[in-house]
Amino acid sequence: MKPITKLQLTNFLTTNISQWKKAEIANLHRLPLGASRETYRFDVNYCDENGHTQTEKLILRRDPPASLVDSDRRHEYESYRAIYGHGIPVPKMILLEEDSSHFDGAISIAEDLRGFHNSEYQLQTPEWKNRLPHIAEQFWARMGQLAAIDIDTLELGFMRPSTRQTTAELELNYWADKLDQNHVDAEPITQAAIRFLRRKLPESSKLSMVHGDFRAGNFLYDDNGDIQAILDWEMSHIGDPLEDLAWSLNRTFCFGRDDNRSGLAPKAVALDIWQKASGIAVDPEALRWWEIFTCVKAQALWSSAAKVWQEGTNRDVIQCYAAWWLRNAQDKAILELMEQL
Repeated sequence: MKPITKLQLTNFLTTNISQWKKAEIANLHRLPLGASRETYRFDVNYCDENGHTQTEKLILRRDPPASLVDSDRRHEYESYRAIYGHGIPVPKMILLEEDSSHFDGAISIAEDLRGFHNSEYQLQTPEWKNRLPHIAEQFWARMGQLAAIDIDTLELGFMRPSTRQTTAELELNYWADKLDQNHVDAEPITQAAIRFLRRKLPESSKLSMVHGDFRAGNFLYDDNGDIQAILDWEMSHIGDPLEDLAWSLNRTFCFGRDDNRSGLAPKAVALDIWQKASGIAVDPEALRWWEIFTCVKAQALWSSAAKVWQEGTNRDVIQCYAAWWLRNAQDKAILELMEQL
């Protein structure tokens, strides 16, 4: 895909946001973030309806031809809009354009919350060690707060419907199919996990809006360790809130430090924070099911990286990393959870 240019973006905004007169783009550049979407940062200076000069700091997200996550711009855009104003900090959405002829792919534009950090690796440095308990408290509390929100108060009509009785099977079928579609070589360990999960399908205690990728690296935090926004909602869906919790506990997100899940805190601490915030008592067997499930889900994502790398449709180095290191690490996590290590 060709890089987005200032002229291209200026013409688009002038045409599509009528109240932004004489729009001028500044500081346009692509950020080295994520494996599923391209992200650009830019400023726009314009005259408002009263003739006053205004400046907006914005983020543009573009769907590439091949990525880890099979979702569209509308889904993430509507997910942000659905949760905005319900106590979970997220950026405000500005514009959605699904016609790919403008930018060689669908785009969304949102406010850019600048001056904050999002690196999960920075949190593993000695300088941040004393702030990890504070970040962990907020991280799992926000996740628990999301789980506690009544989905009937959210506008989620764009999402696939689900029930407490069917959500586990729906999610398992979806990600098992993705694994088959992205097949690059034999997956005996993951297939064994899928067979186990099919035999033990749980009924969910409640339904919630599930973020789908709630982990370190997908939130913004300031110098004090205060979380400012939860990002990357492209895998959000209606489902069991234990899925988000299990995803955050996945061994591949421990940065080689098995005592700290998501690189933030031990599992027991995470469970305590989440249960207090969500008001949901965690059933250990149900959580184990969802932990094994998230390994299958992750393998489907890592396998998609392997496929696009192998086919040459996306040679971003992060795809190679997921295809090699993360697939091996995920196999180990499955064996551990299934008590084979």
